[in-house]
Amino acid sequence: MSQTTKYAAVFAKIGAEKSKLLSEAKIKSLIESKNLAAFATQLRDTSYQTQIAKLPLPLTSRKLERAFNENLIEAYVKMIKNSPKKAADFLSVYVLQFEVENIKTLIKATNAEQGTEEKLSKIYLSAEDFLGKRAMLEEAAKASTLKQMQNSIKSSMYASALSRGLQTYEENGSTSALDILLDKVFYENLHDAYEELPRADRHHVYYYAATENDSFTLLTALRGKTLNYDANWLRGVVPAKNFKLTSETVETLLMAADFESALKVASETFYGKLFVKGQSPEETLAGAEKAFKKAVFQHAKACTIGEIFNVGAPLAFMMLKEAEVRNLIAASAGVEGGVSMEYIQSQMLL
Repeated sequence: MSQTTKYAAVFAKIGAEKSKLLSEAKIKSLIESKNLAAFATQLRDTSYQTQIAKLPLPLTSRKLERAFNENLIEAYVKMIKNSPKKAADFLSVYVLQFEVENIKTLIKATNAEQGTEEKLSKIYLSAEDFLGKRAMLEEAAKASTLKQMQNSIKSSMYASALSRGLQTYEENGSTSALDILLDKVFYENLHDAYEELPRADRHHVYYYAATENDSFTLLTALRGKTLNYDANWLRGVVPAKNFKLTSETVETLLMAADFESALKVASETFYGKLFVKGQSPEETLAGAEKAFKKAVFQHAKACTIGEIFNVGAPLAFMMLKEAEVRNLIAASAGVEGGVSMEYIQSQMLL
């Protein structure tokens, strides 16, 4: 079967879904909304209306964020289900991001002693339906302690992360280590999925996978330095494999004496231009995180023409859709908070 035939279905789906993406003019118009009711009204004629219509009143930016992400999951699934098997297997990894967020949410909700129904209302069950893990997450939601929750998913790929994270939690009472370790599971799966692609397909997704994976390693190490985390602890929370980062570079980064020394190492990597020193380490990291996201977005925009009958085509669309959702989340939060249009735009990928 030719590449054209293999990708015919998803190519048609990309065309249909791409026509639903919001224009830059529409995004800017949304920013000008006087309140969230007006904001939501502007989205009535878009693909987001189905999810927004289900939201209970009064509207909040948090509720809208949930609707936007549900729409994103739906778009991901459309791309995956219409792609040939090997491409679909790789693209499916991106839905794991929502499973990771679901587990993080359950951890925080369990720690806050929330009830089962309240917990379930906060997670993206549509992602679990696609991944076939709904029963596991529903069982985890019944747990009244983090230890019980760990036992309910002990046979999953997250078992080791939860075990180590809970050890740290018992020592300092913070769930931040659990967040990082769970994120690591996603990035390790991303790398593995990349390696399982046929060699001829890898270069179509290399930029995305490399930037996602390597940025997590760099930003995690740098954040660790701001918190004075031990090098050995950091060594256990960054992925064992990277793309454009050598093992020597990662080790030098982890062994750096402080944030400034680590930033110098990061600035000398392939991604150095994405690190602009701010007034504080937190500002530097926030700027770098946005720069990584913007680089992926710009790459996806550039590839929507060149990438046609290969795995890069659906992935490029998925990244464009993800950027749109990020913009909508920033816009709704800004409108709710009454901040200036200039500030909202500074938080977006345009």
